[in-house]
Amino acid sequence: MTLQIVSLVVLVIAFVLGTTRPLNLGMIALGATFAVGVLAADLSTEDALAGFPVELMLILVGVTYLFNVANANGTVDWLINSAVRMVRGRTVFIPWIMFAVTALLSAIGAVFSPPIVAPIALAFAAKNRIPQPMMGILVVHGAAAGSLSPISVYGVTVAGVLDQSGLPSDPWGLFALAFTASAIPAVIVFLVYGGLKLGRARPEPEDSETPSVHEPSGAGVATKTKTTPALTLDIGLTTLAIAGLFVGAILELDVGLLAITLATVLGLYRHQHHAEAVRRIPWSVVLLVTGTITYIGVMEQIGAIDLLGDLAIDVGAPILTVLLLGYVAGIVSAFASSAGTIAALTPLAVPLLQNSSMSVLAVVAVIAISATIVDVSPFSGNGAAVIANATEDARDRVYRTQLLYGGIVVAAAPALLWLTIILPSSG
Repeated sequence: MTLQIVSLVVLVIAFVLGTTRPLNLGMIALGATFAVGVLAADLSTEDALAGFPVELMLILVGVTYLFNVANANGTVDWLINSAVRMVRGRTVFIPWIMFAVTALLSAIGAVFSPPIVAPIALAFAAKNRIPQPMMGILVVHGAAAGSLSPISVYGVTVAGVLDQSGLPSDPWGLFALAFTASAIPAVIVFLVYGGLKLGRARPEPEDSETPSVHEPSGAGVATKTKTTPALTLDIGLTTLAIAGLFVGAILELDVGLLAITLATVLGLYRHQHHAEAVRRIPWSVVLLVTGTITYIGVMEQIGAIDLLGDLAIDVGAPILTVLLLGYVAGIVSAFASSAGTIAALTPLAVPLLQNSSMSVLAVVAVIAISATIVDVSPFSGNGAAVIANATEDARDRVYRTQLLYGGIVVAAAPALLWLTIILPSSG
């Protein structure tokens, strides 16, 4: 075996271990960087770590830091409850409020936004006779709709891979495709469950501001209620900071440094939540993404990525390879980490893009969207959060619905994405 083949085998083994064992794929990849890059390929430590994505790490840390502050100081609760109060008396809009809020949280960097919104959404659905399976699916699809924004964890991962490979990225185009791909099935689910009939229903009155935020216990059962926070200067400033982050992204400022700066400025006014916000940064996700990309950099230096490109050319059908990558992304992500799937598979598409005329946006969209849209599976973290927060009488029904629907999405989504995105762009 050549060293290039060995490095590919090591990547596959790392991915399997990271999926089937309680091991962080990024840590495994960093170990592989040392074993393959330094020991086997005789690269210097500096060269082996040259692919470490510092800018990407700053984005992941900064955005999640700012979001954690917003979650801790009540801004998230206030935004959700404000949105619900705006449509009081119009129950038909509530599932879409939950879809939009989850999408927003996901778009600004909340890796696991459904566990934040699901307790509120499912409790509201149970109280107002909204089908809980439908509400749960819309929450998870909302997370997928926002998951590939230019400042989200997944979005910056894709952009980071493309930038390091010298390929053009279109973060807003990817975001638009992901949002559309998730909104369409959400509409279908809403209609199938008779969502339009909800227009005749009116929400049940609440004893306090609607709805209360429930904090699940370890078993996922609501045990404690927090009152809806009133608008305070702290919440107002945090809301402005989140808006400023979006404006900065549009103006192409460094999102990571901007987010850290905004969070620090908020801390100068009120610092109580910031120590906890730093602790709650998803360091495992940061390690997963940065470690995997670092190892991919070693593979590029020793020629393994070029070898994949040559193999793709020899196959003669790179367009079918994209379909295969889409199915691999969907099947694996339904049971494992979407972040790990995107971080591992997106670099494998680089040789196809460098040696073909296929659209960069189309190819990465099929892979990334296939990996995120299948989170409706009950075996994913987002799907499991919905099931855990369903009421006891509806939990089995929610589980069966997500199992069936998740299977349909895994089987159909990659092919539909391929048909609607890849084929038209390659014509």
